Amino acid sequence: MWKTLYRGAPSKFNRCSVTNKNPELAKASKSVNQNSEFIELLDAIKRYGPRNLSLISMLTGIPRETVRYKVKKQLKNLGFAIQMIPNFYRMGLTRLCARLSFTKEGLKIARSMLDELGRNSYLSYYGKIAFSNDYLVLINPPSRWAAMFGEFFNNLQDEGIIEGVEMSEIKEVGYPHVSYRLFDFENGTWMLEDGVRHTCEGVITIQKASSEEAANYLIDSTDLAIITELYGDAFAPLTRASSNIGRDPRLLRYHFQEHIVRKGLIAGYVLHWFPNGVNASNISRIWIRVNTLPSTILHEFSREVASSPFCKFYQFLNDNTLLIYLLIDRQFSFAVRHLSNIFTEYGVSGESFIVEDAFSFTLTKEMFKDGYGWLKPRISLQVINEGGMVPES
Repeated sequence: MWKTLYRGAPSKFNRCSVTNKNPELAKASKSVNQNSEFIELLDAIKRYGPRNLSLISMLTGIPRETVRYKVKKQLKNLGFAIQMIPNFYRMGLTRLCARLSFTKEGLKIARSMLDELGRNSYLSYYGKIAFSNDYLVLINPPSRWAAMFGEFFNNLQDEGIIEGVEMSEIKEVGYPHVSYRLFDFENGTWMLEDGVRHTCEGVITIQKASSEEAANYLIDSTDLAIITELYGDAFAPLTRASSNIGRDPRLLRYHFQEHIVRKGLIAGYVLHWFPNGVNASNISRIWIRVNTLPSTILHEFSREVASSPFCKFYQFLNDNTLLIYLLIDRQFSFAVRHLSNIFTEYGVSGESFIVEDAFSFTLTKEMFKDGYGWLKPRISLQVINEGGMVPES
């Protein structure tokens, strides 16, 4: 079990100082005078997002050009990133999680098949679970078409491509902000202590919409194009998006304010720390599954887990199973001890899965049509084969 496997005696070195090896760090840290200014800045970004620098300047008292430099240059060089989180439930989508166990022959086409579902359907993530033939996948289909994916996976099982599938609907997703108060901006280090509880900086939570809300979503192709642009770059100016989308910037500004912001299609902007990017070779990717938590500790426990600087997101399935996704940059032992202590304190056991590699996909704009809405996915083995599914060597 998780708490038994990873619970060990704490290191005699109770304090852990981990330095960001980013080559730009030395240059950036020299110009940082005090932590409090950066913390004040990140507090404002967490609350209001990164797109209105004038508002952030007014709230913090930091000159606008200084805010721009710190947000777009210094924070980036220190390893901090800001990601826009779309509220896919309010966009008429739902969220499914499936674990697919491929046969030996099916494993040869697994990646090609999942890539095809990501590029031309509603699959948003897949990761290969180490030491197994299993993949964990996340799918964001429209509510009306969600059942098609269960039928498709059952057909794959009938064809001998997979030998088992577990699929559940996700009712809540939480994206925690990284615990930036633990970061020493002057020296570019994390100051972490074994046995010391860390406070969660807050979580952006997205909850499953009601049947009525799911059926009466309001979004159009322009809204979707803007959201896709901002998902790739939270700072993307609408003038740049205008050239990519082929629409007048004034129209995009109207859609952003009156459709996207007013309707809550953006859940928020989450703060991360990945000094070498999320695809760096030294990052460990781990899923932890906790089966059926009691409702009395459900959200309290998830907030404790979210206090880890390495928790990318967590999600609750319909049966209250909790899935936690960790991206650990160098500090593997500390991350394991920190979470193991939380599990032990709450009397909770979990099952961990190391991920060999993982891929994510943005929303496929071609799957939406004005006047109709989200399109029915063309998912069948024949269609996927026609899309160029090539066995791996």
